[in-house]
Amino acid sequence: MSLHLADVLQQFLPDYQQSHRLSTQQQKACQHILQCRTAALGQQLWECQQCHQQQLVYCSCRDRNCPRCQGQRTRQWIETQAEHLVQARYFHLVFTLPHELNGISHFKEEALYHCLFKAVWQTLSRFALRHRKHAGQLGMTAVLHTWGQTLSQHIHLHCLIPGGMLSKAGRWQVIDKEYLFPVKALSTVFRAKMLAALRDEKIQIADSDALMAKPWSVFSKACLCKPETVLRYLGRYTRKGMLHESRLVQMNEHSVSFRYKDYQDGNQRKVMALNGEEFIRRYLSHVLPKGLMRIRHFGWLSNKSRKEKLALIKAQEPKEATPRDKPEATTEPVWHCTHCKSGVLQLAGLLKRLDTGPPDS
Repeated sequence: MSLHLADVLQQFLPDYQQSHRLSTQQQKACQHILQCRTAALGQQLWECQQCHQQQLVYCSCRDRNCPRCQGQRTRQWIETQAEHLVQARYFHLVFTLPHELNGISHFKEEALYHCLFKAVWQTLSRFALRHRKHAGQLGMTAVLHTWGQTLSQHIHLHCLIPGGMLSKAGRWQVIDKEYLFPVKALSTVFRAKMLAALRDEKIQIADSDALMAKPWSVFSKACLCKPETVLRYLGRYTRKGMLHESRLVQMNEHSVSFRYKDYQDGNQRKVMALNGEEFIRRYLSHVLPKGLMRIRHFGWLSNKSRKEKLALIKAQEPKEATPRDKPEATTEPVWHCTHCKSGVLQLAGLLKRLDTGPPDS
């Protein structure tokens, strides 16, 4: 029998709340996860086109913190992003905050994440504008992750960047190198930009001299060339939650065990057991404030200029001898009837839900 996050909350949340105060967003996230796919949110009636057998399915909560509710939204989002792909290799960079800054998230969470997005974009823009051969504007999709494999706090930004720059004159310039910019140089500028952004927000840093003296982590992954690979990356890093439920191993009256990958030990897969209340504390520490956008687009991929600039880029792309296959539409998954095995289920109606008001994601 599979273990769900709702099972963990059901068992350990009452005791956790005795000694911990939950924020409004954390309370809502817990409520939605506990109600997800239960009678509290109502039911959907599905009917087979062939044998007319009917099936009732509980509705999902659609909360962005629920590990069971991201599949459909991921498919829809990826299909939208497929229209924004260009003919170029893509670079995947990861900018990580040193753990000395983690404490800021406890009292200035939104400001810290705003500074991170700002500092990363300013860093990359500086290198792009000063590029020796292809000076211009980059496009970037950036995704905020606040967790590590063990659900500990590990604040970092995944950046997927098309390998090309748009000059001020509107000329599309493809980058043909295997890397975008030197990571050591990026690290130095990122460190300075981030600390400057924090100072602008009037955020006090305990030991800024020590932070300036240590190297900051900027990691560059292998570049991506195939459109299908780019889309898989987009789905994996943009809609990925803190913990996929397949990683949950077991739960007893005291603890929860889950699988994780130990990057410090040759990427070995291990199992960690946490006290139930500590597991909940770690999980809920990654619930973001209401309205905070975890996925943001910059440069020529920004919402305000993407349509115009993308059309300009595509007009300059070489015509392919063999047109690229458009990624298959995945917005509407197909469910086959479990009774006749050959018919397809179609939504026939909705049954009343027990709660009031839509979930806040």
